[in-house]
Amino acid sequence: MKHIRLKVAIASFFIFFFIRFGWAWVCGGLMLLFGKDNRALQAIGLGLVAFSIIASIIESIKNYISMGKAMKDGNPLSALFAGGKFNGDAGMYENMDFDAVIEKTTSEIFEMPEALSGRRCVERLREELKEASSIEECVDAFEKECRDQLDPDETIMFECGSYPWNKGQFSFSLTRQYPDGIDDEFFQVKLEVLFDSDEANEKLFDSAWDEQLKEDIFDYIRRSKSYHYAQENKFSRIRIYISQT
Repeated sequence: MKHIRLKVAIASFFIFFFIRFGWAWVCGGLMLLFGKDNRALQAIGLGLVAFSIIASIIESIKNYISMGKAMKDGNPLSALFAGGKFNGDAGMYENMDFDAVIEKTTSEIFEMPEALSGRRCVERLREELKEASSIEECVDAFEKECRDQLDPDETIMFECGSYPWNKGQFSFSLTRQYPDGIDDEFFQVKLEVLFDSDEANEKLFDSAWDEQLKEDIFDYIRRSKSYHYAQENKFSRIRIYISQT
């Protein structure tokens, strides 16, 4: 995904340069062209051109960083649109089959030797939870898997919310993230428990990494409002897969 981030950042540079800051280099260019004998106009013109270039570079770097943060936070799709006005545009997901996307990605990652431990974790979770009917079973199974780390640098994330790619469903999500050993990126084993949206879960949101907490993350999860909601309501389905940042 790193090369995608770079391509988007480069593309965003040209968007910023020609559209958002286009007025600056156009005015600056005109001043340079018609103010050849006027040092003040030449200086202002050069400054405007430099401003448009520097501002576009800064905005592109912001996009690159925010995309990386979104990936680390467990949302690879939203990461593509984390910077600028694209973020939060639900319309772009209307015709997207997210289940097909993650299954294709999971199948591709399963073929990677470096992802073997993550693949086994996904397969065990799928087998153990294929007949699960409660959030307690899901969290217990995930916690049991995390007793043996996939990597010394593994981290665990708890995240809940209503996201546009889930199209009217509330997501209760658990993630195991560990280095992929390839490009300083990460594999993410994800368990998502999905609920039909309602007035109660639309107000719920959680996002926490175990390394940020002073307590065990599973204690934190079981005390959360999202967990209590999940205990009292029936989920529609479970999604277990692996992705790569």
